[in-house]
Amino acid sequence: MAEAHAEEHHGHHVTSNRVLNTTFLQLFAAMVITILAARAPIDGPALFPGFKDFFLKWEYAWGATNAIALGIAAFKAVQVIRFFMGVQYASGLIKLYAVMGFVGFTWLYILFWDYVGRPWEPVRGWETVPGTALPRDPDSDAGVPYKLYPGKEEGASAEMSHE
Repeated sequence: MAEAHAEEHHGHHVTSNRVLNTTFLQLFAAMVITILAARAPIDGPALFPGFKDFFLKWEYAWGATNAIALGIAAFKAVQVIRFFMGVQYASGLIKLYAVMGFVGFTWLYILFWDYVGRPWEPVRGWETVPGTALPRDPDSDAGVPYKLYPGKEEGASAEMSHE
């Protein structure tokens, strides 16, 4: 009977409690390290007075703490996907889908911010034009050139061009 039960569930892997508990402890330790790394520039001089000069030197190094936090977050995501979601014990095709899902999401994220960020960097030639080809009113703004510096008055930019 035990053999029939084993054949019935062939291919299904049950992750052991030891692996799950070890992964949980790794995730918990990574969370504590993330919190300490994020709070180090703020609380470091008060908690460790002997290293006050070190912490003051790195007080404005938020890029480093963000890089540490992102690295730890990536580690935690990989651990959750590998063990809690069972990808570690799945077929090669499932592993490929898991990796390509993140690659695809990363590309979508990059494309989204490229699309959203277009108005932040004005480029000559992207000026707004009327959406019709019908004859235009001479008083409309269709013939007005793109303003390079929208915050400045037109007279100031005209004076700069004559100099």
